[in-house]
Amino acid sequence: AKNVSRALSAASDFALAQDKQLHMGACYFTSSLTSALVYRKTKDKTKATAYGFGVAMLAGVIKEVYDIKHGHPDINDILANTIGSSLGVITIRITL
Repeated sequence: AKNVSRALSAASDFALAQDKQLHMGACYFTSSLTSALVYRKTKDKTKATAYGFGVAMLAGVIKEVYDIKHGHPDINDILANTIGSSLGVITIRITL
């Protein structure tokens, strides 16, 4: 029970951190927009999902590489990017 409580607390801290919310939001926006545009052009759900997720993740990774010399790189930002990118493509895929 103590381990579950600690895990829930860590997850809550992660999800409530403003920086992580910004990463999730930016990747959600990027992946959902890209997915919608690719689907509109190709009518291919699989291609739209792959491009949406890939473009958003690529942007997030590029930002973290930039942060190595110009900011504060954080592996947890990649996790936040993955969550946002995944939710964005899922949202668009459900609506298709």
